[in-house]
Amino acid sequence: MSDVQPLKSLNRRTLLAGSLAALGALALPRGAAAAPPGPDLLDAETMWRWVERMAACGPRFTGSPAHRRWIDSLAAELASFGLEVERFPTPLKYWNARDWSLTVTEATGETHRIPVAYYWPYSGTTPAEGITGLVADAAGGADLTGRIAMVDRPVTKLVAGVFAPVTVTARPRTLLLDSAFEDISRLWLGATGEKLSALRERGALAAISILPFAPEDARGQYTPHQQPQDGLPGLHLDREQGARLRAMLARGPVTATLTLTADTDPFATIDYLVATVPGNGNKPGAVLLMTHTDGQNAIEENGAAAVLAMADYFTKIPVGHRDRDICVVFSPTHMTSSSSGVHPDRWLEQHPEIRDRIVAAVVPEHLGALQWDSGADGSWQATGAPEMLVLGVGNNEQLTGTVAAALDSSDLDRTIVARPYTNNLYGEATGPFRLGIPTVTAIAGPNYLIRVSPGGELDRLDPVLAHRQTRFLTGLTEQLLRAPWLPGPR
Repeated sequence: MSDVQPLKSLNRRTLLAGSLAALGALALPRGAAAAPPGPDLLDAETMWRWVERMAACGPRFTGSPAHRRWIDSLAAELASFGLEVERFPTPLKYWNARDWSLTVTEATGETHRIPVAYYWPYSGTTPAEGITGLVADAAGGADLTGRIAMVDRPVTKLVAGVFAPVTVTARPRTLLLDSAFEDISRLWLGATGEKLSALRERGALAAISILPFAPEDARGQYTPHQQPQDGLPGLHLDREQGARLRAMLARGPVTATLTLTADTDPFATIDYLVATVPGNGNKPGAVLLMTHTDGQNAIEENGAAAVLAMADYFTKIPVGHRDRDICVVFSPTHMTSSSSGVHPDRWLEQHPEIRDRIVAAVVPEHLGALQWDSGADGSWQATGAPEMLVLGVGNNEQLTGTVAAALDSSDLDRTIVARPYTNNLYGEATGPFRLGIPTVTAIAGPNYLIRVSPGGELDRLDPVLAHRQTRFLTGLTEQLLRAPWLPGPR
């Protein structure tokens, strides 16, 4: 989800035409190698223990103590496989919230403590006593000078068929037809509303955002997760508290005290981890195996467990079966803006000794996700289905065909192979993709993706599904290690 740009909405006719064209004209190469058998890859229970250990750290906000503990744990695991682990400290403009609250006083003098869904990440800080000002609705060009701005953050309506124009194949083949109008509107993907920078330019002291969710679903939403540090403190309310605040405003002036304190360090550093599984040199270059280490819960980012399982697998097979090196990279700055941390594309450019070896990249993210969507009452409910998995592929048509063929012969369900959109490859894979490296990612994007909760969203994930998806990526990586059609290193 790096520098996400919302996918454009499609009307019904365009959506169905695109789905039919994408799914009706598939010509997939055959003979793709199957994923390795289960015994060759460590079992689902062992892999899931890494996810549980990660979640037990608590939210790994970028540069936080919990994040650093998880990075240390990953380094220790890689070392336990017999790999030499290198650390690359990179600059980080650190910001991590400590405390937040909202108190309002109506025109009658009655004071209320308003339950806050969550804080607006990286927004800004207040003194311990908070910032006090009149509340003003930001809609309609109202004067915000010296006011605390109230702003709606509606979510762009999207349906699964929006993927039709970029879809190469799907499993089952009828997936996009069967699910064409399945709601995939996501706060992390398509939230709109005025940005903090614009509110600050209008003279606002602080911001109160209203999320279009029921209290339980709005609680803990860490959004926007790549917010630049704009110097305007903000908090999120759920739709019920937003309606309550608007009702108070309708009765007369409302004064609010907004508090958001944070630990900050503009000169911090955070480590990239790099380890190499050496090959036999029969093929030039290396395959990059990468995901990120920061995240809010058990899905962000459980790709780390997949990378560990794959690294463990490849260290155990004979070197004679590894025609290329595997370069394992854990990146630490996904959950911050490019102005606050060094994202993978820039980091790889800064390290040409690594970048120039890479001939292909495999990037797992958000595995084992189960679908939870809005029910009749507007709250999230389990559907019993897996969240749609996107195998995003870019920069090489042979790679696209290989991934499509592998999916066609796999045991994965509700999965599509998709081309890039608007110079993005659906997540952390955008980094190597933007450098022209042939790249494949496996990524899902459920409603709860960036939600902070006491249980870390573990109960919304399926360990067996995550393991099956990891097996698929392991088999695909095996093909890339011996593929003669990959371009040579720089």
